[in-house]
Amino acid sequence: MKKYLLIITICCSFASFFTSCEDDLLKKPFGSDLDVEKVFSSSEIALSAISEAYFRSLMSGITLRGSGDWNWGLSGGTLSHLSGELCNNGAANWVGVATITNGGLSASRSTDDNFEFNYKSIRQCFLVIDNIDKVPDMSANEKEQVKAEMKTLIAYRYEEMFKRYGGVPIVDRSLTLEDDMMIPRASLQEVLDHIITLCDEAFGVLPDSYPDNFKGRVTKGVALAIKAEALMYAARPLFNSATPYMDLGANNHLICFGNYSEQRWRDAAAASAAVIQWAESHNHAIINTGQPLDDYGTAVSTPNNPEIILAYKRTGDDIYSCRTQTGGAQGMSFNLLLQYLKADGTEQTWPQDDVVRAYSEYAAKIEEMEPRYKASAGAAGIDPWNNPNDENWRSYRLSGIPSWFNGGLNCEYCGRRVKFFYHSGTRTWMEFPIYRLAEFYLNIAEAANETGDTDVALSRLNVIRQRAGFGSNSIMERDKAKLQKIIQREWAVEFYEECHRLYDVKHWKLEDIGNGIIGGGQKGFFYTYSKSQPPFYAEDYVSYSVQKRYDGTWAPYMYLNPFPQSEINKGYLIQNPGY
Repeated sequence: MKKYLLIITICCSFASFFTSCEDDLLKKPFGSDLDVEKVFSSSEIALSAISEAYFRSLMSGITLRGSGDWNWGLSGGTLSHLSGELCNNGAANWVGVATITNGGLSASRSTDDNFEFNYKSIRQCFLVIDNIDKVPDMSANEKEQVKAEMKTLIAYRYEEMFKRYGGVPIVDRSLTLEDDMMIPRASLQEVLDHIITLCDEAFGVLPDSYPDNFKGRVTKGVALAIKAEALMYAARPLFNSATPYMDLGANNHLICFGNYSEQRWRDAAAASAAVIQWAESHNHAIINTGQPLDDYGTAVSTPNNPEIILAYKRTGDDIYSCRTQTGGAQGMSFNLLLQYLKADGTEQTWPQDDVVRAYSEYAAKIEEMEPRYKASAGAAGIDPWNNPNDENWRSYRLSGIPSWFNGGLNCEYCGRRVKFFYHSGTRTWMEFPIYRLAEFYLNIAEAANETGDTDVALSRLNVIRQRAGFGSNSIMERDKAKLQKIIQREWAVEFYEECHRLYDVKHWKLEDIGNGIIGGGQKGFFYTYSKSQPPFYAEDYVSYSVQKRYDGTWAPYMYLNPFPQSEINKGYLIQNPGY
């Protein structure tokens, strides 16, 4: 376990305990009697195992600074590149671009997640479940609560696998050397049922809230959120169909339900409604003070704000760094920029060709953009709107090269990466929002539109649009197909870089997924300057144009992830089709 391993911040005393003991206890593999007895000898020490379960379980696809340890998740921005949210210079050594330009995911080069690590996380949770009763200074109620927390974390990992792979092996207990480790894939329905069962069991035991020093542990609301998200993916077209995206013969039940059912949409809507009902009763709400940039910036950036149901909490800043988040040769793609509206709710008219135009035109257009863009991106030559008048966030530095310029010239693309750091000043850490209340409003809008409950769809959709500053420009569209496109666009904007887009576009089976989203030309803005070296001030920008940076790869087999070839070779897993 690396020295810079940082744990879920359960309490300050635990953080100091972990630092002091990691060289001793936690470097030993769990499983020996000595380790188990030590770890579960007191409630204080047992927090190490509980925290390790959180650490392992909640890091699933989160946009991270690269750590070199694939157990931890992904290098910074990989999911965002795979989904077409980000663009960069196409350098082959950058894992996200290398993946989408070299044929996409493969069984020997899967960068979407680490399949084996899912089960390491689940094993850690079962370790806690099996041994928490040994703790002498913990009440019976506390022990049952911890078990419920672990069930919730297990459900989360299965939900993450469900949307990536379809049916996966179900491990429902700690395995021993006597057990058969070659567990075959369960069907889609079996995995979905397992997630729901775990969430329902945990819900009855979990608390609604924690004291401030225990923020970050899962609540009843988190169990509801995991269930709702799983049901949403079950309802979307990729799984909710009579025929799979590619034929897997007798094993189609691993990747498709085998029928279309409108009831799946109704179940998804009801589950998301339950999340909102719980949230409104327990100090959670969509933030809307009438200041949309501030409201959205707070919702996605400020720790423990009322919209966050679950965030990935870490102490320290060696993984999340604002210098890295804004830096490197990566920025918003042109395709994603096109999803945003002007602040008045009308379309922005960006050029669709590669004609070179004056920078002044760009500067005028970008200033007109809606507040969610301004809370998420920094424009070329303009100080970030989400950290105004802050030397740490200026578009230039009075001395030296600004960190976002590490990738060289023209790495701003259609917006530098500044999301998650609203009014952060010198703060270099972030708490990634795993479940944010806005998700469940959009879930209901999407599901209700599919079932013809248009009034419900519009009411939920317009809650999010009103917070975004479009209160006087509510959506009134009642045509199902047109409203579907509006809702999908809202997902793209509201959850930019929050690990939604890649799975959304796949499970929607968007018709243009291979033409500029994941596959096809990946575009960004190209700028010219009046001088050759930074710092560049606004007056040093001369022109801008839309340029293709590279071609992404898309093929139908990419709707679901491949299982690692090393596991397929063992003979117990059926590979997803096309790999």
